[in-house]
Amino acid sequence: MDQANRLTLLDVGFLSISMEEALTLIRGIIKDDAKETVSFINADCLNISTKDDEYRSILKSQSIVLPDGAGINIGCRMIGERLEANLNGTDLLPELCEVAVEDDFTLYLLGAAPGVASRMQDNLMKKYPGLNVVGEHHGYFDHDEESDRVIAEINAAKPNVVLVAFGAPRQEKWIHKNRSNIDSNLLIGVGGLFDFYSGDKKRAPMWMRKSGLEWMYRLYLEPGRLWRRYIIGNPLFMYRIMRWKRTLNR
Repeated sequence: MDQANRLTLLDVGFLSISMEEALTLIRGIIKDDAKETVSFINADCLNISTKDDEYRSILKSQSIVLPDGAGINIGCRMIGERLEANLNGTDLLPELCEVAVEDDFTLYLLGAAPGVASRMQDNLMKKYPGLNVVGEHHGYFDHDEESDRVIAEINAAKPNVVLVAFGAPRQEKWIHKNRSNIDSNLLIGVGGLFDFYSGDKKRAPMWMRKSGLEWMYRLYLEPGRLWRRYIIGNPLFMYRIMRWKRTLNR
């Protein structure tokens, strides 16, 4: 991608492109039999990156980082930049599935609690006739001791795309450590996406998604788990953006 398509917040660069451009990029990687990693960042991810040097370094080393959520859009406006589109994984997946059917490439689902990926696999294959999900495995394995075994299962299935749902930054660190041993074109870190497509959790109504208010719906459903991320994290993110912007203007 041209540098004109790249923006930076808190020293982490990401692509400012449309959904169509993101799908074209994915298609090209698979068609060329290349190997790439895709990460998504939201305000919480960037908050984490300010304190986690390893995670920040991984994000900065990747060529395909996509913006996820209203927080990134707000951060861009705060520095006077326009974000082309919110490219969260939950919205990207249906488009990816349609492309997979058209282009006949395969998916593998790795992550979430036992049973979640299996339910997601069933749901996707019913909704997208012709979709080839070649395997799934939960994320509750010992990542230090059992990764080789899980990777062997993935490689035996020969997927073009592996969706990894361990949550950030754990999924990015696992992908970075194991990327060279996994025979797929794309490894995509997708956070909590499996919980939505398995049917275990509901997404916000469309009007809330389009208004950038999906985070409020998630907070309403899971206040105990998410209050710190949103009630404390969102204002902290904006403060960090303002402070970071001042350093750029010195």
